[in-house]
Amino acid sequence: MPQIKFTDTAVAKLKADAMTWYSDPSAKGLQLSVTPGGTKTWYVVKWDSATRKTRRVKLGQWAPRGMHCAWAKDQVGKVMLDVKEGKVATKAEKAIERAGIPTLREAFDREMQFRRNRGAAYGGPIHARTDDSYTRAFDKYLATWADDKMDEIDVGAIQRALDDLSEVKPFAAHKVNIVLGMVFVRASRMIGKPLQVLTPKLAQNPKMQKRALDTSVDWSDRWAEIEQVENEHKRLLLQVRWFTGMRGEMLRGLTWDDIDLAKGTMMVRTGLKQAKGDGKRLIAMGDQVKGWFERLAEIRFEDSDLVFPSRRVVGDARGPLDALDRLPLTCEGDLRHLWNEATHEVETREMVLHWLCGQALAKGEQKNLGLYGVVPVERQRKVANEIAKVISSRIGMTPANVIEIRQATA
Repeated sequence: MPQIKFTDTAVAKLKADAMTWYSDPSAKGLQLSVTPGGTKTWYVVKWDSATRKTRRVKLGQWAPRGMHCAWAKDQVGKVMLDVKEGKVATKAEKAIERAGIPTLREAFDREMQFRRNRGAAYGGPIHARTDDSYTRAFDKYLATWADDKMDEIDVGAIQRALDDLSEVKPFAAHKVNIVLGMVFVRASRMIGKPLQVLTPKLAQNPKMQKRALDTSVDWSDRWAEIEQVENEHKRLLLQVRWFTGMRGEMLRGLTWDDIDLAKGTMMVRTGLKQAKGDGKRLIAMGDQVKGWFERLAEIRFEDSDLVFPSRRVVGDARGPLDALDRLPLTCEGDLRHLWNEATHEVETREMVLHWLCGQALAKGEQKNLGLYGVVPVERQRKVANEIAKVISSRIGMTPANVIEIRQATA
């Protein structure tokens, strides 16, 4: 390759009978091509260590006016940096890269697939209710952009829609905000580099306001309306919730493989990362609760292994009960708080109460569990019966057997 000093005077004199390339020892990486027709074009040449090939990037044609050589030399450093950062590619490479960029839906589906199959080290599979919540939010509010490539998506339009939604449905906007965050992160991982667009997000998350429990309502009135629930599975679920203090999803997920009526225990999926174990916890039933589970066994549906099955069959499958409708005086979530209030009259350690209702244990409580990391079943049952006695007294429940009658009249 001929070498010359790249000056506008020298370049103006260059002529060639065939395509000829020129370089300048003092301008490393800069080359000039000269055609027989007199066209002179600047190129930057740089080794791309990522693809292990030499990149020749076209700058533009030399013009016989101004200080064109000085301009070309100034561009060398910028172009070499672009090559190093992977910003330079051929048309074929760009086409392949474009094919690998996911759409909004593809990134969402990949993220949800990961969450559904993730191992215990990453928190275990996503809860079915959360899975359904995220999917509904995507389908309802983001479907307009579902088929758009992530690097060309109209981020501004999504941001405006999110802001508008936050004005009328703040909690729905909060859910969409979560979905967008995880989808954009997943898309960046799929591409192998950060997206060149900003993730739409709420300026401020809505404040989560908890509904206050009306403590003026008499417990016996709450119990009376529960007893009027016609669907026996729903009625028993409400009663078991009150007497165990467990969350609804823990009980609705129970199958008969989790129940040991002979021992009066149930293996509950708490969803918590335990110091020992796989997120399941063996919990003892109180005598009253055991009686309700025995009744549940009597009314068990033959086509379902669920303890609390739905009456509705979709396709060939019968699913679990959904979250229960609010009763005039009581909603399902109130029952856990009522159970907790009853525990104030029982002498026992917080560790046992937390164990019974499937609550996470503090570090100190976990250490106190000892070598086997469990609360003994009989200790659990004793406390569960004491709590049940407090609840039964306050709701005016009639003793169910001779032993309870003798205790009530002693």
